[in-house]
Amino acid sequence: MSQEAGATMQRRRFLAGTAALAVAGPALADGLPVPPGNSMAFRVLRNGAPIGEHHLNFSGNGDALVVDINIALLVTFAGIPLFRYGAAVREHWSGGVFQGLESQVNDNGTRLEVHARKVAAGYDVAGVNHNNPAKSYPEYTAPPNTMPLTYWNKAMLTGTLLNIQTAHCYPAVVNSPGWNNLPTAGQEVITAQRFDLTGKLHLSVWYDGFSQWSGLAFHISGNESYEKFIT
Repeated sequence: MSQEAGATMQRRRFLAGTAALAVAGPALADGLPVPPGNSMAFRVLRNGAPIGEHHLNFSGNGDALVVDINIALLVTFAGIPLFRYGAAVREHWSGGVFQGLESQVNDNGTRLEVHARKVAAGYDVAGVNHNNPAKSYPEYTAPPNTMPLTYWNKAMLTGTLLNIQTAHCYPAVVNSPGWNNLPTAGQEVITAQRFDLTGKLHLSVWYDGFSQWSGLAFHISGNESYEKFIT
C-alpha cells in the first residue's frame, strides 16, 4: 500500500470514528441542545468580581435525559461572608419532553424546594419553604408548555417558565436586540444572540448559533453576569 493510500484510509477511519462519537452523544437527546462532552460550566461575577460557579451535567439512557445542575455563590466584603447561595437541581426529560424536576436551594440560609412532575393536564408543581412553612407555595397545575427556568434549553423562551426557587410560573415575554461578542472565562469570545426577558422577569440570556447557552446577566442588589468556561 502506498503512503498516499495509507493516509487516505487513516482519514476515512478518523472521520468514521468522529461520526460515531457524534451519534453516541447529543443525538441521544432527541433534539435537545446537549453540549459536547455532556457538560457546561460558567463563572459567575457580581459587579465584575467572581463570586462562584454554575455547573450542568447531562446523562442519558435511551431517550431519557437527566440534567444535574449545581450552583455555589459567595459574596464577601473584606473577607467577611455577606451572602451565600447554593442550588442543586435535577431535571428529567424523555423523548425530548420535560418530565419534571426536584430542586433544593439555600438562599442565604433560607432552605427552599421545588417539585414538579408531568401529568395529563400539564405539571403538578409545589414549593416548600423549610424556614417558614406558611410561605410554602401550595401545589397547583402548571400549563402543558411549562419549561424550567434553567437556561440551557433555548426552547424555554417559547413556553411558560417555572422558577426553580419559588415554584412560581411566568409567561415568557421575550425580545431579541441582536447578536453580541461575549467574553468567556478564558481568553475566548463567543458570538451569541441576546434575548431580553421582561414582565415578571428581568434578565438577558444568550445562545450561540448552535442554540448552546452562552451567557446570562441580571441585577439583584448588584450586576450579576455569567462567563462560560470553554474546554
